[in-house]
This record gives sequence, structure tokens and C-alpha cells, in this order.
Amino acid sequence: MLPVSNSTSQFPIGHWRLGIGNICTLATFFVLASSALFASPCEGSEPPASRQRLVVAIPDYLQTNDVVSAKRTMTETLLAAGVVPVVLPEMDDAAADRVLSFCDAVLVGGGIAMQDYDRRCAFEERVIALAAKRGLTIVGICHGCQVINRHFGGTLSPVPADGKTVHVSAAYRKRTGKMIEHSATVLPGNSLMSRVFGEGSLKVNSSHTLRCETVAPCFRVTALSEGDGVVEAIEHETLPIYGFQFHPEYYWGENPKFLELVKAALAEGKEIANHEDL
Repeated sequence: MLPVSNSTSQFPIGHWRLGIGNICTLATFFVLASSALFASPCEGSEPPASRQRLVVAIPDYLQTNDVVSAKRTMTETLLAAGVVPVVLPEMDDAAADRVLSFCDAVLVGGGIAMQDYDRRCAFEERVIALAAKRGLTIVGICHGCQVINRHFGGTLSPVPADGKTVHVSAAYRKRTGKMIEHSATVLPGNSLMSRVFGEGSLKVNSSHTLRCETVAPCFRVTALSEGDGVVEAIEHETLPIYGFQFHPEYYWGENPKFLELVKAALAEGKEIANHEDL
């Protein structure tokens, strides 16, 4: 599982504590949320397709009682990709849908060890359902890939324990400061993965204990681990919905193609976003 930002400076605000690295994204959320809740039709809400910068909602990563946050690595990656990240705290469907009306895409990120795992997944799946109804792009990374697969009818299982490919290693990460790496194969065919990387072998990072075992209907596998055949990437047959089992947000410094992948995936929602007049 992945660590949370190590920022130690925190400010108490009501029942939440905000890390320094999260204030910017939370400020963006409250601006958008306020506009969504109180703007009248005459005030000119801006349809997603007319903006020059995409707005991407990130469901709250932590789901704890006193913190609303997203990982700094993810928000920095989105900013580098030229999009505006918005942290989406847990809320009811009506409020979440109101905020999503100002967004172009939803990104469900990696997991962390926590007691509220089921609660987090339930909220993420509600956001996925709302985003799909609006026709927004949906991107899942690691845990997010698994949540997307399960939401649309796929199944999950533990990664193989045969040792052919190591998918998570705390010792390696402690020693090197990086996730362990292995080779994957980008499968033939017209897919986002093949358009960005081309077909064939690709080195990816890895930090997960679960995998997509049965892929959801209407999804196809676009990349597999070379050692044990674990699914590394999926995409919907017709909709802009993508899942990546690896972590491009931790890898694009070494291989800029991974930032290009994030940009390409999120941009799919810009032209088809179904904005409602507010």
C-alpha cells in the first residue's frame, strides 16, 4: 500500500486538518462547489467542453474522520499534465453530482492501509456511477483500476504467489525509495496504451496485492505482466474509461511517456462531457 504525504504542518479547521500540500486542491474544490451550489443560470456556469484546462475530481483518498486529502504526488502529476485537480470529500449523490457538473473527468487513485476501506470503495463507486451517467472520463490507478473493474462487473483476487513476478515489496521500497519494477506487454490493437507506448514490452512500477481476475464486460485488457499474466491495463470498449494497475504518477520523471498517458486518458472526456445548465 502507498504512503500518504509526510507533511507535518497542519492547520485545524473545524473537524478537518489540512496538510500544507492539500490546501491548494481543497481551495479549488470549495470554489467550484460554491459556484455549483449557488450560481444561477444567468451567472454563466462554464461547460467543461469550453474550458482550456480540464478539471479532474479526485474522490477523497483517506476517508478518515478528521482529514480530507489526496496524495501530493497525484495532484502534482495532474498539475504537470495541465489539469486542475479537485479533491471531492465524501458527500451525498446530489451534492457530488452538482460538483461533477463542473468537471471533465474523475480519477480514482491508489490505495492505502486503512480501516475504512469498504466505506471508501462505496463512495468511489457512487462517484464512478455518477460520472459514467454524465459521460465523463473515468481513470483508475492501481486500487482505482480494481474499483472500476469491480463496479462494472469484474472480479478481484490476490496476486499470484508463485514468485514469477513480484508486485509489491516494502523492503525494496524502503531500500531504494521506489516501487519495485517489472516488465509488461502492451497488447496489439488500437488502445490508449498502444497509442502512447506502442506494442511490445514496457517497464512498469508495481505496488499492489490484489489484481483484476475477471475483467468486466465491455472492457478489454490492453497490457499484461510478462511474468505471470496479471492485468496491467484495461479500457472500456466504447467509453472513455481506463484502468492502470501501475502508478504513472510515480514514474513519469523517469519515463515522460507516463505523463503523456495521464494527459491522453483525461483528455478523452473533454469533448463528450455532458454538462447540464445550472
